[in-house]
Amino acid sequence: MPSKTQFKKSLLSQCVQHTWILNDINKWFYASVFLGALSSPVLFAADTVVSSQELEPATSVQAIENNKQKIENVAQQQGLSKEKIESIDQKIDQLSGQDDFNSYEMLQQQEQLSPQEQFKPIEFDDLELLPEESVDPRLANEILSVAEQAKQEAQNFRSGLTTPAVQVQDLPANDISEAELTKAPVNIDQLMQNIQSDRQIEVSENVEGRSLSVQTQEPENKEPEKVNVFKRIFYKIRPPRLNQPAVVPRITADVTGAPKPLADNIKAKLSSFTVESFSDFNAAVPQLRNMTVQAAQAVGYYDAEFKFEKVSDNRVRVNVTPHNPVVVREQNIEFTGPGENLAQLQVIRVLPDLEVGDIFDHGKYEATKARIIEAANNNGFFDYYWRMHDVMLARPQNQADINLKMETGERYKLDDVQFRMSDPSKKIPIREDILRTLAPWQEGADFTAWRVNVLANNLTNSRYFNYSLVDAVKPDPIIKPLELAPDLQALVDEQKIDRSLLTGQEKAEQQASSSEEVTQNVADETQFAGGNERRTLQERNDADNQAQAKQEETERLQALAREEKKIPVIVTLNADKLNSVEAGIGYGTDTGVRLRSQYRRSIVNDRGHSFDANLELSQVRQSIDGRYNIPYKHPLNDYVSLVGGYEREDRDEIGNGLNLIVESAVAGADRIIKGARRDWQHIFGVRYRLDRMTIEGDIPETLDPDTNWDEIPEFVVATGNDEQQSLLLGYEATKVTSDNRLNPTKGFKQNYKIQLGSESLLSDADMAIVNANWKFLYSLGSNNDHQFIGGANLGYIITEDFQKVPYNLRFFEGGDQSLRGFDYKSLSPVEFGYKVGGQARAIGTLEYNYQFKEGWRAALFSDFGNAYDEKFTNDTEYSIGAGIRWNSPIGPIRLDVASGISDPGKPIRLHFFIGPQL
Repeated sequence: MPSKTQFKKSLLSQCVQHTWILNDINKWFYASVFLGALSSPVLFAADTVVSSQELEPATSVQAIENNKQKIENVAQQQGLSKEKIESIDQKIDQLSGQDDFNSYEMLQQQEQLSPQEQFKPIEFDDLELLPEESVDPRLANEILSVAEQAKQEAQNFRSGLTTPAVQVQDLPANDISEAELTKAPVNIDQLMQNIQSDRQIEVSENVEGRSLSVQTQEPENKEPEKVNVFKRIFYKIRPPRLNQPAVVPRITADVTGAPKPLADNIKAKLSSFTVESFSDFNAAVPQLRNMTVQAAQAVGYYDAEFKFEKVSDNRVRVNVTPHNPVVVREQNIEFTGPGENLAQLQVIRVLPDLEVGDIFDHGKYEATKARIIEAANNNGFFDYYWRMHDVMLARPQNQADINLKMETGERYKLDDVQFRMSDPSKKIPIREDILRTLAPWQEGADFTAWRVNVLANNLTNSRYFNYSLVDAVKPDPIIKPLELAPDLQALVDEQKIDRSLLTGQEKAEQQASSSEEVTQNVADETQFAGGNERRTLQERNDADNQAQAKQEETERLQALAREEKKIPVIVTLNADKLNSVEAGIGYGTDTGVRLRSQYRRSIVNDRGHSFDANLELSQVRQSIDGRYNIPYKHPLNDYVSLVGGYEREDRDEIGNGLNLIVESAVAGADRIIKGARRDWQHIFGVRYRLDRMTIEGDIPETLDPDTNWDEIPEFVVATGNDEQQSLLLGYEATKVTSDNRLNPTKGFKQNYKIQLGSESLLSDADMAIVNANWKFLYSLGSNNDHQFIGGANLGYIITEDFQKVPYNLRFFEGGDQSLRGFDYKSLSPVEFGYKVGGQARAIGTLEYNYQFKEGWRAALFSDFGNAYDEKFTNDTEYSIGAGIRWNSPIGPIRLDVASGISDPGKPIRLHFFIGPQL
């Protein structure tokens, strides 16, 4: 018997554990399977001769005992020690088999294998590439422990004991005879208990294609984590990140002696080096040096020298001697062809990323090339090709000559837009002549990327469709042989070198620099077992046919585009859900708790009409309104809106302990004309409004004897409700100039509005209401850290009899959009203790913002002004406050705390805003 054997963990012991499930079989059969598995160590013994023995099928208790004896004999003949008998090691785990599992057949197959042959327990195709796994230390310890227990049982049995009641000193395996070992009992009852417990393990189908090593038993009865209502709401906005991959620890580099660009690039490069690789510092140094050399050459330092020092387990110090960098000596950027004078190309020629005298930087060189390609593509020069893109490095002079030469080719035109539905069986719900107005070009216009982008934005902003996809079918790039650099061309001309020797390198450069789309073979997951079982064969065939048809159509359109020099634009639309409902809850400092809901019918008919309805409920204001939009000349930039609605507003403390309820019904129409973003926008409108005022509270029985009753609003002294009406014709013009629509750093907004009413035309008074509003924003500093905001809002009501002007059309100030720090519409001229409303308005604001963190600003501000009477006799109110601003993706979010310091009570109010500051 050999003194040493080589043990190799059976992969079969892992596979069957997770794939075979036991059913109701006689317990003796389980015992037979368990004992049959004891033969597996025989197959892992090296350099031994195995004698073949016939084994009987395990169908009875006697057969189990007989097979057990023969199994142990085979194990001994293989030279395996008692500690490495895998019959005990694997225990019940190898018994999780199917109903047709037969240990007798398995052992016969194993006996036929050569001991030197690599053991291959499973021949399934999906397991052929599984890596061999090393022996689990815990499993090996368990093997030893169980083997020791079996040895003790054998010793006890020889001594006449039926159970190992006492611990017996270990004896060498050679002191126990083979005959005595064969008589060692097996506790069948304990074995069956283990089998029954293992039957509780449920093995799921491996439909995800995981490797067996990751299929671990899940904890039983694992309850899902309970989250409270706030977490559920938060998860709706930002879902939790589950199953995050483990983060591989990386090293940190300290760089000394290097200029900042070189040091930063070395740090960035070495930050990808793992701590595990860094643990063997001597072996890691060559890799670190190679990575550092690459980082240095990328920013122009070709002669730099480096020394590495291990500071800690995850930190390295790099001492750099930079020497002289490579400097740009000459730069030649040249364009030829019809687009050579294109401004977008010429600006790159004049202002490249690298200037003569700059340290050569590969990143900036590649950025210049990318800018040139982008400018050509964005302006329709799809036949462009590189004549030369070359950098010549002169060593040891450390000088670089850059040559970038491009042929632009002919400029492409834009073809007419083709509209289609995502479901070909459905009809486009809007007339195509209306949809074509959303495209900012006529057929035959020069191709520009911004035109295609405007079409995509217009389709989105129209809100007609659930989604829209705009695809401009462009031909593939052209690749032609590159010209040789001047020095190489001179050698070729002098016949000192064959041009064909440069062909290989030239082709490699073309492939590396080509922007041609690379096709990728993607596996069809539906071909794998368990993949997309719900799809019928017909559905899969239809999907394949559609994909094939789309590919053929794309190739046809690309060929047609190159032939006709026109780019077809395909727009795919989806309008499956024309009705939408939105609801929300919020809080406003002026309105209190607020509920809002909106219903929208995006397409009413094929002429592009749409309808919106809004409902708002709050503590001080309740309203419902509708708007019916009709395209006039353009669905977005020139349309007519029919409006109507009802509003109820509570005005607290209008004077002498009285509260006022104002109910308003409004109907009208607007024509809205929008230009470009920086052009004037115009609104022509007409509004009829009927207001009803209701007093809450008791009117004082006595007033000042000198009271002029004609100056007190009629609804205050009336015994019942008072109604007021007005029909106003209006015009409004607005212009916003800014460097960014959502988060501007510089900008100016101006707004002018006039409304006219006449007693002879459904109005209680002859009047003209004029308003003017200006606001500016300006930023200073390298990162626009210092920001200044100022604004003014002026208004006046021109009338001969102000008392006849409807109360709801007069000026009242205070609130979020007026003087912060004061209650909503709480500022007004006061006559005989009543807030009668102002005939004039003058509001100003000054604000300073400081950016203390990227995207975050702290603010100090002051608001001043009031709603004045005709002669501006009432006092000016003013407030101060502080706030914080965050430039969110949806625009600035502002939170302010302000105090009306001109008020004796010094009120403090909180104000919250969402939206641009202009």
